[in-house]
Amino acid sequence: MHAIERRTPLLSHRPYLFILLGQLISELGAALGTMATSWLLYQATGSQVAVGEMWLLYFLPSLAVQLLAGPYLDHLDNKRVIVFSQWMRSAAFCFSFLFFTVHPEQLWPLYVASLLNGLIQPLYVPSCQSILPRIVPKEQLLQANSYLDSVLRVVMIMGPPLGGAIVATVGGAPVLAIIAVSYALSGTFLMLCPYTPPIHREAPQRWVVMFRAGLRVFAEKPVLIWLSMYAAVVQFAVGVTLVLNLPFVVDELLGTSLHVGIFLAGYPLGYLFGSLLVPHFLIHHKHMVMFGSLVIGGTSFLALGFVHSFSLAVAIEIFAGLAAPFFQIHCLSLYQLSVPQTLMGRVLSVRLLIIRVTMPLGVWLGGTIGETVGVRLLFMAIGTLVVVCALPGLFFSKIWQK
Repeated sequence: MHAIERRTPLLSHRPYLFILLGQLISELGAALGTMATSWLLYQATGSQVAVGEMWLLYFLPSLAVQLLAGPYLDHLDNKRVIVFSQWMRSAAFCFSFLFFTVHPEQLWPLYVASLLNGLIQPLYVPSCQSILPRIVPKEQLLQANSYLDSVLRVVMIMGPPLGGAIVATVGGAPVLAIIAVSYALSGTFLMLCPYTPPIHREAPQRWVVMFRAGLRVFAEKPVLIWLSMYAAVVQFAVGVTLVLNLPFVVDELLGTSLHVGIFLAGYPLGYLFGSLLVPHFLIHHKHMVMFGSLVIGGTSFLALGFVHSFSLAVAIEIFAGLAAPFFQIHCLSLYQLSVPQTLMGRVLSVRLLIIRVTMPLGVWLGGTIGETVGVRLLFMAIGTLVVVCALPGLFFSKIWQK
């Protein structure tokens, strides 16, 4: 139902367009939020640990929600879940803006917004990923994911420099207000999507039974577990960089908040062009391209440990972003094509749980060890880890062909 006719252009189909606009505006809020909250905390405390604590508060409680709520997502209306998620995020950042405006010396509202955002994320992401295969035919799914990914990266390019410029000009509080408005508008666009009734109309079974049903898919298709584990390694590295990026630009490259924004925009800029290239590549050895992109990503971390030029650091980020979608987009599309619709929500939720459980470890490592061993050495260490883990995947062709 609501599926696009085979020859209908994706961008002419209103349900897909509403999803595109809703997620685009949401990503703008997320990009601004990452920039504004991290900058406000770092400027107030001067501590990588404080920034790491904020991200831990985002990730750790969300893992519990991910584990408990995942099996029930197939019994809920995906549309209602994502609209509720966006409006709750808007309310959280609206509260932070109002309180921070009156009491700028108080930092705890930033932690509250981070906590609520983290609790909502495990509901929002699997629901968004589950709704797309229900309105897009499988022969257009790779293209739909690619378009969606590329549009979101445009906003991620704009968000950090825009956030850095606003923070440098008028301070961080106005950015919090923009974040609240962005999430509210996102929820409004997503509300215009068609009704997507739950695939399971019967009452949900016990949590353990539903969770085991999701795990059974991984047992039947081992490639899904392998893909999740590799994505988890990448997310571990991302967790480290969430804490390291700001001190790297400010302390190592002697930059300002605007420089931080430009640096953060480099990776999504490259990702944008990479995601546009993915559908046009006729890939005969898909695993070689996917894991080659991971090797390039790990090498970029290694390179950042040596550079002292801001321009060169941005160029490295752009190149890393260019390679990244050749793993990410194919990985998500393989899940959407391999998993039955009746199990899609819980399987994607388990996948997200596997991926997200490693990110808090990266955040903790970046916040604690980073101040001890130094930003550059830690960049080189995580780069080595990603390369070493990705290289074996290049040679296990039989696994990826199953």
